[in-house]
Amino acid sequence: MAAYFAKNLSSPTLYLVLSAAVAPTLGCSDGDPIVGGGAECAMAVEHDEAACPALCGITNGDFCGDNGSTPLCDALSPSEQIDVCGVPLKAPPSEGDGYVEVERSQNVKEYAGSGPPDISCYAPAGYPSSPGTSETVTMTGFADLFSHGCVSHDLDITVYRVKRGGADDGMKGDIVGSTVTTASETACKEPGAAKTEEDDDCDGGNRHACAYEYPGVPTETELMVVTKGSAWTAINEYNLYIPNAEVVGGEYEKDVRALASDDYNVIAQTVMGKNITPGHGALAGEVHDCGDVRLINAVVDVDVPKFVTTYFTDNEDNPLPDTAAKATSTLALYSAVDIAPGPIVVGAAGVIDGTLVGIGFFRARIFADEVTSVTFRGLRPFQLP
Repeated sequence: MAAYFAKNLSSPTLYLVLSAAVAPTLGCSDGDPIVGGGAECAMAVEHDEAACPALCGITNGDFCGDNGSTPLCDALSPSEQIDVCGVPLKAPPSEGDGYVEVERSQNVKEYAGSGPPDISCYAPAGYPSSPGTSETVTMTGFADLFSHGCVSHDLDITVYRVKRGGADDGMKGDIVGSTVTTASETACKEPGAAKTEEDDDCDGGNRHACAYEYPGVPTETELMVVTKGSAWTAINEYNLYIPNAEVVGGEYEKDVRALASDDYNVIAQTVMGKNITPGHGALAGEVHDCGDVRLINAVVDVDVPKFVTTYFTDNEDNPLPDTAAKATSTLALYSAVDIAPGPIVVGAAGVIDGTLVGIGFFRARIFADEVTSVTFRGLRPFQLP
């Protein structure tokens, strides 16, 4: 695509959040009135053409291929200014004559990195190789607690293949292996049975992330992992892919998440002032680059109505929704809530060296009264255009 500079028509000043009144029409975002957007791209950055004249296209959009969504150009809100594979996004916060630029997160416990953001895998020359020969491995790790809770006990973990194409795109496919369940609360507190972390609100002053082992998982295959239980809200985590090169001794390390049932709406109350509509769901995740490093100042949104898209504070031990934030913090967290069940397309973008670029795109599914998790980790082999 040939990039070009748009005329500056205006000076636009972006742990899991379960946030905010459902927009009545596709393309409506965060309560903005539907007016059909402007006449042309209004961001003073290098950009490309978009599906809608009012939107600014990303300059590296070749990776979208035929996998993108189709925006409703006549239903855009004034705040929607970016097109990522057909998903309308808001602009990042302004800074001087331009916009805040995407950076790598350096001072975090996990997924930290230095240097410029790595978006090389979104360019044709840097596309990942097609999936190789699948092998069977054992997935091992811990069930980390999101938000409240002290022991991730009795959590069911199930791995599925993902259906692609047609009306059931993004639905769970065949079960891989057999469901495993983390140990009981008592057993999980035994030495070596969990990963511990200090927490004064827990008995003994520690949280316990129970260990698990899940045999029979295929490599080089698009997968999703679902965690749930009588005390836990279901989390449907997409974008699980195990490269053969990352298998060590027949094992692949992968931590999963446990979300206490009461936290599903406690967090929503913090942002929305009410519970999520019964039968609706929520989306959450992080934005990482091609090197699996968290990204700061990325903007994210979805192609379906939702109450609001929200970002988080940078407190790694207790991240909270930051309703004033307009882009990701050092934790790279985002969320969109109160979304009707069905297919969803998620897009992420940002400005790097004065150029508008895509840094994430994924097709997933929202499930009733459950959480969908999508963490971007660059272009995946199963997403090749």
